[in-house]
Amino acid sequence: MDNIAVSGNFEITPCEQIADIESKTGFKKLALTSAQKIQMGGLTQQFPAVMATGALSGCYMVQFPDGLPHVLAQLKQGGFSTIVKGENGRIAGTASLYPVEAQAAVLGAFNAMSIVSGQYFLAQINSELKTMNQNIDKILEFLYGDKKAELISEVSFVKSAYQNYSSIMEHEHQRFATLVSLQEAKKVAMKDIEFYMSDLDSTVNTKSGSDIVAWTDKIFQIKDCLELSIQLYSMSSLLEIYYSQNYDANYISNVEEESVIYIGKCEKRMLSSFSKLSTHIQNFKEGPLKKVDKPALEKKVNLVVDSFSRGTESEMLKSIRSVLHASEAKAEYYVNSNGDLYLRTA
Repeated sequence: MDNIAVSGNFEITPCEQIADIESKTGFKKLALTSAQKIQMGGLTQQFPAVMATGALSGCYMVQFPDGLPHVLAQLKQGGFSTIVKGENGRIAGTASLYPVEAQAAVLGAFNAMSIVSGQYFLAQINSELKTMNQNIDKILEFLYGDKKAELISEVSFVKSAYQNYSSIMEHEHQRFATLVSLQEAKKVAMKDIEFYMSDLDSTVNTKSGSDIVAWTDKIFQIKDCLELSIQLYSMSSLLEIYYSQNYDANYISNVEEESVIYIGKCEKRMLSSFSKLSTHIQNFKEGPLKKVDKPALEKKVNLVVDSFSRGTESEMLKSIRSVLHASEAKAEYYVNSNGDLYLRTA
């Protein structure tokens, strides 16, 4: 089984069917739409022509050392072609290396592979968005104030953009409209973060009065709104990259720096506020007519303080970094004769 280099940026290898691949660790079956599965099947039919071999294999391994999106960008710009120069050394035209139908099949299938793997990588960050992943009724229980309507609207939109990513990416006009709306959602998220952060600071620095339980509950309500806004900011930022298919290294680096610094500052401000809350609860003097379960309140607050004071990046920031750089990582896919697609994850 010899590796056959199709270009300098990806390799296709015919291989034997991997028995029980779905149950093996290190392989993830990617969900395909019916149209994408047809594209995968068409790709396997074209592999012999692309590789200049006459035999069809039951399974192929496609490897992208620099990541699939970077290869795809190159193919979109130049296809499978080579420059032909005239006698004077000037470009006279291009000569196709492979039949046009093979080019179309490979490009279409690689597009599909990029989209479905993008959905898989986005799922990594989505699993961390526990506040945002609650149902709408649950979210409405803690949202309050003038920001309530716009925030729930943007959260609903971004959740839909994530859930329907694979489908929307196949329709250019809808993709563009979604991309513009994601940029607006990110702006709304940043405004709401600053609103709730200011509200958190002012509430923590205001005396609790006699009802410290209600005061603490109010602070936790603000925290929920703040976390929802931060998660909206994170997901809209990442979806903007995946919808635009802009994997330029400088752009990715700038998005990473902006996100990590901004979310890091938010987490530090939340740590400061909840540390003050913890101290206030410790110093609170109970009145003769009302008993307060201070240990329970302290435990609840200290869980938040501990989550922000571990000395390491939060799981949210780690997931953001991972998803941002997924396009740069070596990618290895397996396509069988049925058009099923598997990503090697380990």
